Amino acid sequence: MTVDPRVQEYDEEATKAENSPLPWVLKAARIVVWIVYAIVLVTAIMLTLDFFLRLFGANSDNGFVQWVYRSTDRAMQPFRGIFPTHQLGDSSAAVDFSVMFAAIFYFVVAILIDIALRWLTRRLRREEQETAALRQRAEDAENLVYAQQQAAQRAAHEAAAREYAARQAAADQYAIAQAAANQAVARQTARDYVPPEPPRAKPASPQQSPEPDLPPPPPGP
Repeated sequence: MTVDPRVQEYDEEATKAENSPLPWVLKAARIVVWIVYAIVLVTAIMLTLDFFLRLFGANSDNGFVQWVYRSTDRAMQPFRGIFPTHQLGDSSAAVDFSVMFAAIFYFVVAILIDIALRWLTRRLRREEQETAALRQRAEDAENLVYAQQQAAQRAAHEAAAREYAARQAAADQYAIAQAAANQAVARQTARDYVPPEPPRAKPASPQQSPEPDLPPPPPGP
């Protein structure tokens, strides 16, 4: 089957899009961003929990409270001491605005990362859709060319069949006309035929006519 230039062009575009490294880069970037997003979101949640534990004066000897404080200690290092801590009366409860500010900061970062993650997802889906559309266009063009070639072949076969049928019909008509002409000639010949007359006997001339044989005379007495 002859390769159509348009089909070849579409197939090359689809192959190029399928072999492009951009979708893989987007997938890898989305995975990395998703991991960072999860870490930042968890950190923001832990800082929020830290703030409320301090606000309600949680027992620092409790294992869970110590685990929360240890988990947020590294995340709090850049923000520690930004704002003063206010003790609430004589209790251990305190309002640590530095922890609140850190939690808000990580939440904002998480929102920005979420926006970046959504953008990467949309871009990846668009790339995949464009690649699928290019491949579908190449397949549609190939199917169209194949259908056109099949239709052309069928039309050629039908034309050849019609031509053969026309020749056969012409040959049959010629044979019928030839037979009718032969029959007409035969009938005409039969009507015009005159049988030959039988040959007539020629009269014998006197000179040439032989004498008739006479019987011998009877013997005398």
